[in-house]
Amino acid sequence: MEGGCTHYSEDNMEFFTALYIEYAIKGRQIETYLILPSYEACQIAIRDNEDMHQYFFADGDVNMWCLDTGVIAKSIRPKLRPKDF
Repeated sequence: MEGGCTHYSEDNMEFFTALYIEYAIKGRQIETYLILPSYEACQIAIRDNEDMHQYFFADGDVNMWCLDTGVIAKSIRPKLRPKDF
């Protein structure tokens, strides 16, 4: 299995991340995406599925990457300004 990741962070904001999965079954190339709530969740999914080729009955390796979607999933809530400011 191969994997690579792209991740961008701005001021502790979290972005939805696409887990890109690529493999072949009986010579037919399959490509699919799963949308996950964060880069960290995507990394966990890759690590937890290192043997994916076995249960996908893939012809060979199952390649997985984490791709930043640029869509904000979570951001920091602004704090109210103190009244004595």
